[in-house]
Amino acid sequence: MRYLSILPIAALLAGCAAPSLYQWGGYDQALYAGYKDPAKMETLRVQLEKHIATMETSKQKVAPGLYAELGTLYLQSGASDKAIALYSQERAAWPESKGLMTAMIQNLERRQQAKVEAAK
Repeated sequence: MRYLSILPIAALLAGCAAPSLYQWGGYDQALYAGYKDPAKMETLRVQLEKHIATMETSKQKVAPGLYAELGTLYLQSGASDKAIALYSQERAAWPESKGLMTAMIQNLERRQQAKVEAAK
């Protein structure tokens, strides 16, 4: 009899769980798969692009770090201009990341400038 009174309370408490604050779009599983098999990093990039586009079109806030992660994936593939743009988006969306993103952007811009000067 005692268990019968506990069961509805447990069910009620389980139904009151807070919803997730951000939508990650399977980021953690895709990142793990990419680390386990580096050939799957391209899949992670495509998945992040789709997820970010979905979040932006539905006017939801993109989870912290996703712009920066996508920027890093572009940087690793040699597209530093896209990386800078995505780092700027991360900095604008998440003011807490301003220091790190500003340093990353400045570093990339210096590297780009050095390449231009070396090519002359």
